[in-house]
Amino acid sequence: MKTLFLPALLVLLGTFCATEAANILCLVSTAKHNNPGWSRPLFDALVANGHAVLVISTAPNPEPKRQVDGLLYYHLPNEYDVMKKHFLRKDTREYQQMVTLKQLLVWYEVLLGSCRSVLTSDTLSSKTPELVAQLAVDFDLIITDVTQGMECLMDAVPMWRSKPVVGLSAGKLTPDLVSLLKAENTINAARTPHHISQVPKKMGFWNRLHNHILYYAEPLIHFFIVRPALNNLVTTENAFPTLQLVLLNTHPTLDYVQNLPHGVIEVAGLHIKTEVNPLPTYIQKFTEKFIDGIVYINMAYIEYMDGQGIQAVIKMIVDNPSCGFIWNVEELEKMPPEKPNLLTLHVDQSLQQDILALPYVKGFLNHGDSFSLLEAVHHGVPVVVLPLKLEEFNNAQRVVERHLGVVVQAKAFNHRSLTAALRRILDDELFTSALYHAQLKFRARPQSPLELAVWHVEQLIAEPRFFRDFAQTEALAQNFFVAHSLDVLVVPLIMLLAVVISVVRLIVVLFTGRGKDRPDPNGEMDCEAPKKRKKIKKIKSPAMNIKLNQSNDVKKDLNEEIVGEKHLLNEEEKPLEEKKDK
Repeated sequence: MKTLFLPALLVLLGTFCATEAANILCLVSTAKHNNPGWSRPLFDALVANGHAVLVISTAPNPEPKRQVDGLLYYHLPNEYDVMKKHFLRKDTREYQQMVTLKQLLVWYEVLLGSCRSVLTSDTLSSKTPELVAQLAVDFDLIITDVTQGMECLMDAVPMWRSKPVVGLSAGKLTPDLVSLLKAENTINAARTPHHISQVPKKMGFWNRLHNHILYYAEPLIHFFIVRPALNNLVTTENAFPTLQLVLLNTHPTLDYVQNLPHGVIEVAGLHIKTEVNPLPTYIQKFTEKFIDGIVYINMAYIEYMDGQGIQAVIKMIVDNPSCGFIWNVEELEKMPPEKPNLLTLHVDQSLQQDILALPYVKGFLNHGDSFSLLEAVHHGVPVVVLPLKLEEFNNAQRVVERHLGVVVQAKAFNHRSLTAALRRILDDELFTSALYHAQLKFRARPQSPLELAVWHVEQLIAEPRFFRDFAQTEALAQNFFVAHSLDVLVVPLIMLLAVVISVVRLIVVLFTGRGKDRPDPNGEMDCEAPKKRKKIKKIKSPAMNIKLNQSNDVKKDLNEEIVGEKHLLNEEEKPLEEKKDK
């Protein structure tokens, strides 16, 4: 009984502690294109659970319409626009393509530019005294948006090191996030495509080479560019806080499957509403008039496509009169002309989800941001993707691999390619089938993303040391060679090299030895002539001279005897010859 009673008591105590009200600080300083408003449902859920939440955010128009007990909100502007700064020509304002390696530099420049935009804003300067007073409160938990791998506002929180910190990331798992978590790096460059690359999941040699270059270039950029530039903005240590937990906006239906470190929780779809609202009457009536369904368009930068973006969309609309088109024109500078089957709206994130939830929405045209694609998967709507920047190319590649839609590349964009892509998602049942299975996997989870995020946050409040053992600080302390086992691999490499050298030397000896004994065509051995021996000059002693003189005398007597014998033989042969002649 005691063994059963103690765990039950601990569970009850943990539940009681988790529901106890806490002071929570939420910092969001990311730029608009990273959708800083996606974390708002989590903040609202924490307030609904009785926690006091202070939010300092750059999300556009996120302020509550009425005062909410337990929620104190401060809005800071972030005017940084990566598209206009790096991907649009300054003279013509047309879209310009960029190689992936240069986009990696832009990725880190976004981090610096966005941080600079927030810290140098007049709004922050005017609100600094009030914010300093608010941040002096003893918080139980800090939640920060680390989509770009850092937090600019942490400098204003003096006691953050003694508090648990939760990181929110709207993107994929990156080495920077793993470093903030102090966890073991489970990202494998040979199997995991880089988060801004468009290499396929099944990578060949050149894909893997390209992928390794991107991953190994990141720490160099971080060390030589980012950290020196940050010294003029914030304290480097505060900009990269140690995290106990990361809530990640990914899911295997859209992102590649990989081993996640302990402390990384996938909460893809955190921003998606559990219940949709009915559409206004005029939108509902418009959607009921078209037998082939509705196509929703949200392409903020379509007008910058070589001067033909809006014209291409209009031609596509005219070519499909049996389809109704709802076009979100909130970000467009030039309004499209009116058409019978076109409805233009200024759509916020909430209304977009209500539109996609309609059963007769048959297509969704977007640029491939993670939030729009997750909404499309959640509601089972095939997509046409026109990727233009950074992680959109990676998302587009995953869309193609999972048959969730069709991708139109910027270099091939025109009226014909856009219309053909739309016809494919409307007519091909392959996309409908793939979306059905993806929607089923995405929705069939033990807990909703919001419930999962709230549970982990409250668990961290109740037990701040709960996730501390998940860190792998000893792994981070290892240098590059030790972390990748290169020092261990050197030993068999040296042994293998010694064996190869020995074999090569043996082969050389065998071939050169056979060459010396090889016969020539005439049957003679092809060998070198023996060298003449060098005469060795002998040193003669007096005793040796006597022996030499004696031997010379003997040789002389022998020679005289031989000459005499030859003379006698000649004399004997003459009479015989004379007799023959007679």
